[in-house]
Amino acid sequence: MTDARGLKGETIYVSTLPGVEPALEAEARERGLSFRRAEGGIECEGPPGLHQTANLHLRTASRVLLRLGTFMAPTADALVQGLQALPMADVWDGKVPLRLSVTLHRSVAPGPAVVLESASVAWDPCEVTVAGHLDEEGGGPELTLLVRGEGERWTVSVDTSGAPLYQRGYRQEVGRAPLRETLASGILRLAGYAGDVPLVDPMCGSGTFLVEGAWLSQRRPPGLLRTFAFQSFPSFDQAVWARRRAEAEGEALAEPRAPMRGYDINAGALGTARRNARRAGVTLTLERHDLRTLKAPPDAPGLVVANPPYGKRVGEAEDLPDLYRALGATLNGAFREWRKALIVPEDPKLVATLGLKGARQLPVKNGGLRCLLVLAGPS
Repeated sequence: MTDARGLKGETIYVSTLPGVEPALEAEARERGLSFRRAEGGIECEGPPGLHQTANLHLRTASRVLLRLGTFMAPTADALVQGLQALPMADVWDGKVPLRLSVTLHRSVAPGPAVVLESASVAWDPCEVTVAGHLDEEGGGPELTLLVRGEGERWTVSVDTSGAPLYQRGYRQEVGRAPLRETLASGILRLAGYAGDVPLVDPMCGSGTFLVEGAWLSQRRPPGLLRTFAFQSFPSFDQAVWARRRAEAEGEALAEPRAPMRGYDINAGALGTARRNARRAGVTLTLERHDLRTLKAPPDAPGLVVANPPYGKRVGEAEDLPDLYRALGATLNGAFREWRKALIVPEDPKLVATLGLKGARQLPVKNGGLRCLLVLAGPS
């Protein structure tokens, strides 16, 4: 980890949700990032500050890890020496507690306890603990390191994100079946949405699809409303970060390039969506309406996107076929000229009930549930 004054560049690992990897790769390609595929995400190489760019701009990223170093260590003593040689002063002030997420594959170490003990000897922290699953954790005062041991080879990375990146900062209220912001953005991208045509969500809930669609349309980076773990690194340069944020804000449009419309039968959900949109700084057209009688707005055809109930979180499973049949009738009727993107449970009967001819199905996960992204063109 270095700066622009002559030190070498960075290697980062960017994770994403299962099924969303192609969307993350497309984002990285559009931003001109040099990357290669990795399990659960991508690895990128670039100039100093690459980790800041990834956190700020990548809509489908779950977390960004900065590579501190890779070394060979066949023994515990060699592991201590390898850890001591890492550039910890760039990311750690020696005072905050350390959290270690340890992954071992055919490693010479018999278990994570050896790694924690080696870290304690190498760095003498005030406290070192085992990190939980980083998909949910982060954002506290601790510095989180990921230590991966494969045979005698060790790789150590530092978490630069803190709180998971789906926590954009605007969605302080959620509906009964919330969809993560990163998954919503991934679905939009997998559906080919570029923000230049109208977006409609007939079951909009707390408005996540619409806000993410509006930000995409505005070219507004998803990280502008939040803070990141890297802002506490000793090497962090506030002036450089301020310029990077200002440039990103300057590239964003004041308004979406196309209308964003949401409908829901639940008035409370619409109120939540309005407040979330206000915090996000976007204006949405939101109306209370039953999807069974919903008509397409007078805009040019665009994309209809929805996250209907699954039967495990909202409502009863026996009610789902009728609901999905009604949703399919509306999509094949009033919205027949529109493209469709639906995230639904992995249930062939329910998918068939929608009646979307020629639809593609992509496996994704939503909150640990196995789902399908159903993509269909005009009927």
